[in-house]
Amino acid sequence: MISRFSLQSRPAADVGDVRRHDDLQFLSFPGGERHVRLPASALGCSDRCWTLTAHLYSAEGVMDLLLLTDALRRAAPAGAELHLVMPYVPYARQDRVALAGEPLSAAVFCRLVNSLDFVSVTIADPHSDVVPALLERVRVQPAADAVRQLRAQALGHLPGLALVAPDAGARKRVEQVGKALGLPVAYAGKTRDPATGRLSGAEVQGELPDLPLLIVDDICDGGGTFVALAQVLRERTRQPLYLYVTHGLFTKGLAPLQAHFDGVFAAHCANPDLAAATALTGRSA
Repeated sequence: MISRFSLQSRPAADVGDVRRHDDLQFLSFPGGERHVRLPASALGCSDRCWTLTAHLYSAEGVMDLLLLTDALRRAAPAGAELHLVMPYVPYARQDRVALAGEPLSAAVFCRLVNSLDFVSVTIADPHSDVVPALLERVRVQPAADAVRQLRAQALGHLPGLALVAPDAGARKRVEQVGKALGLPVAYAGKTRDPATGRLSGAEVQGELPDLPLLIVDDICDGGGTFVALAQVLRERTRQPLYLYVTHGLFTKGLAPLQAHFDGVFAAHCANPDLAAATALTGRSA
């Protein structure tokens, strides 16, 4: 997966037109070291409010973020505000030490970001409460905002809808979305072997509403856990089944998921080639 960046500025916070600075340059030296260069439009620009948007999906992208931030501080006027928009937080799933000898990777990454001293760091629907607690000056975009858009647009044709929390870790998130949108919530469970990460089971807990079902979660990686849950749900209902994730990594593509779901949606898609197919506005977007 390839990380992506964009850069914008304006004369001051909430003042003046937004100026885009396209053509950020990235390269690797023969020895493997990364290098970046700001576009000419950012050099000598007097704007005092800058926003760097980073979609980080690779280790190279993390290094590029560090380098871009340094280059921007050198180019921007003294005292200019620098803001970071980073929807997906790398290492957020490694928010605890499961086995002896492992690092607390989420803490390591958050310390890196904190060291860059942004005025604000905006993230979308983090995996747990750990990352917002570790990041300084953090702003969180809740899942409810994206699910509300999905309900109004791609799923606007449905007369009713119920949400499904796929596991215990998602319950708080899905209950918050259900409360914000006035939708009922059903519950499921999934377990993994902590040593191997392999899925060991999926089950539906309690009764299912006789409504189309939307599984809501923060991340889809390969999608195996969602496929297993979809198979269990299909045994319990004939209603349409949909999947929403805030961060669609889709490392095995969409085909395995589309074989089991009537629609798959992501607020932020790691693969640009899959963005249209998973857009919250529907396939025609």
